[in-house]
Amino acid sequence: MDRVAEYLGMDRLALRQHNLIRADQFPYLIPSGSHYDSGDYHAVIDKVLAAADYPAMLAERDRLRADGMMAGIGIAACLEPSGGNSSFEPLLNESNKTSTWMESCQVNVDALGCVTARIHTTSSGQGHETLVSTILGEVLQINPELIRITRPNSLESLPGNSPVGSRMAIMLGGAAARAGEKLKAKIMAIAAHHLAVDVDQLRYESGDVIAPDGRSLVWDDMIELAHRQYHSLPDGMDPGLASFDIMQVPTGEALPADGKVQMYPCYAFEFHLVLVSFDPIIGRPDIHSYFIGHDCGTVINPAIVSGMTYGGIAHGIGAALFEEFAYDANGQLLTQSFLDYLMPSSHEVPAIKIVKHCTPSPHTVFGQKGSGESGYLGSPAAVSGAINDAVAGLGIHFEKLPIRMSAISDAIAAKTS
Repeated sequence: MDRVAEYLGMDRLALRQHNLIRADQFPYLIPSGSHYDSGDYHAVIDKVLAAADYPAMLAERDRLRADGMMAGIGIAACLEPSGGNSSFEPLLNESNKTSTWMESCQVNVDALGCVTARIHTTSSGQGHETLVSTILGEVLQINPELIRITRPNSLESLPGNSPVGSRMAIMLGGAAARAGEKLKAKIMAIAAHHLAVDVDQLRYESGDVIAPDGRSLVWDDMIELAHRQYHSLPDGMDPGLASFDIMQVPTGEALPADGKVQMYPCYAFEFHLVLVSFDPIIGRPDIHSYFIGHDCGTVINPAIVSGMTYGGIAHGIGAALFEEFAYDANGQLLTQSFLDYLMPSSHEVPAIKIVKHCTPSPHTVFGQKGSGESGYLGSPAAVSGAINDAVAGLGIHFEKLPIRMSAISDAIAAKTS
């Protein structure tokens, strides 16, 4: 986009703002058949520019240049498709008729009143346990820390797929929310029968059910009725308190038609703004400031989303400046250990300012979108864009990642010698 702006003689930020979809254009159909669900991209960018004090950032870049440093500002705007649809599989292979990538959740309240949820997926740092306990705590109005999360073994697994495509907040979160609502509906039905009151007249509050006249059943009363007093349950109702839900990808149940398909149900948005400088002889980039505007809809757990964003940006910095699978002419891998395969440390990753915005998705239970790849998608482009902005005056354009400090210093030396 920076090269396009240069070719057109336009400001690169203005070019992006001019071409971005407006908030009043959603849902927005793209030629491949997908609808972008919701967003307010211009608002996110405006928030980031205000948080960063963009005119002051430009002035700082110019000051660094006046002091003999190479300095540049990187800009990147990108979408994070989320929800992981399966319909692209039959699009690529007509014999493949896959039309679901479901996730499921089972919830049980035992005779002691303890809540346990079973999930299908294995977490590798995404916090699936926290996701499910937080959502069930929200739906059932109980302390999430008291909810146990378990997984079956491979022979007893629930229907589900995998945590790919930034899909677990949408899919597993949706299944957990709906299973919790089913459980709460059973609690309300038992209470309505026992109190002889229409269910729509009852109020659910922190596990207790309250009638209009003030009579109530507390959580322990509901456990006693459900587990031990079968004769007090509505006719045809099974004893116990358990529920189960399978979540199908929103908008993802159809096979492709006419070569088009809804690839993902939800699309998060992120905007990166970064200031970088380096000595023209040494060429080691120093990241002075890093801002990211992030809109992943309703945030279920802010700490997890922030952690994913910080980690994603760190990985993006690695991709832009350090990480590379290098091979010799015979195909022998040269970067076989961390002595050779370089990764960023806390010294290379700057303090990061996350600017939050929320445009809920109409397709999910709480309006949440995916955030598992937040930070990483735009970070390499933003960091490399800052380096290219720094050397643009010399007619240098780096088009391959990573941009090692040796490549920077060599390119500058070749232009200035």
